Amino acid sequence: KNYLVKRYERKEACGYEYVDGDIKWDSYATTLYPAICALAGFFAGMFGVGGGIVKGPLMLAMGVHPKVSSASSACMILFTSFTATTSFVVFGL
Repeated sequence: KNYLVKRYERKEACGYEYVDGDIKWDSYATTLYPAICALAGFFAGMFGVGGGIVKGPLMLAMGVHPKVSSASSACMILFTSFTATTSFVVFGL
């Protein structure tokens, strides 16, 4: 968290121009977004829904470019489904 906030402050100090889809990792964003992702992961584990279903729209709300959000969400769903498939194979279900 501290690294991201310090990097954000350095960018602001030198007048860095953000492009469409860049995330401004200020102290608010570095607290809120990981908390929401942790809750999404908890509910994904408890109820069997993929975390990518929650994190995809969250990334859009953060201002991430829609193509990047879609690709990242698909990647998260890939790992979730791979892990579920592996557990079924290992435990013989």
